[in-house]
Amino acid sequence: MAKPTNKQELIAAMQMGYEKLNEQINKLDPAAAAAPFGFVADPKKCGVRWLHDRCLRDLLAHLYEWQVLMRVFVRNIRDGQPKDYLPDEYRKNYHEMDRMLVERHQSTSLDEAKRLLEQTHQEMMGLADSFTDEQLFQKGVFKTTYTTNMAAYFDSVTTSPYSQAVKLLKLHAKTIKEAKV
Repeated sequence: MAKPTNKQELIAAMQMGYEKLNEQINKLDPAAAAAPFGFVADPKKCGVRWLHDRCLRDLLAHLYEWQVLMRVFVRNIRDGQPKDYLPDEYRKNYHEMDRMLVERHQSTSLDEAKRLLEQTHQEMMGLADSFTDEQLFQKGVFKTTYTTNMAAYFDSVTTSPYSQAVKLLKLHAKTIKEAKV
């Protein structure tokens, strides 16, 4: 799909990405859904951003937490208290923040992680819809988006990581299948 150029395309891409993620999750049998990822120690396979995600629950909780950051970012802008997207303590090392976000959910069940992500995904859809095309796609509308636009922020917490998560889940399914042979 081409890069969105208006709100309608952005929202459609966000929803399509979420649906593809859920399709991939639904392809996993319960044992595979609960199994630890067999590739997390290799950043070449999973990427640095996902090193702390040891299972499907961690992956979904990680996505949820980044969307919570987006919700706070938008709320701060709308409340006239614009702050950077990343908390100050993690601005130079967001991989440490990723670790902390995943660790926060070690007692969260897989079903709860799915529910939390569904909730924030719907919030992201509503928030994106609440902006005008100009607010989403014109650079410089919001001081805290710096040299990019708000649509890029929505993409960075929905469409793009959903696509990466689908790839990780395909790799997980392949790893499990190969282990059974």
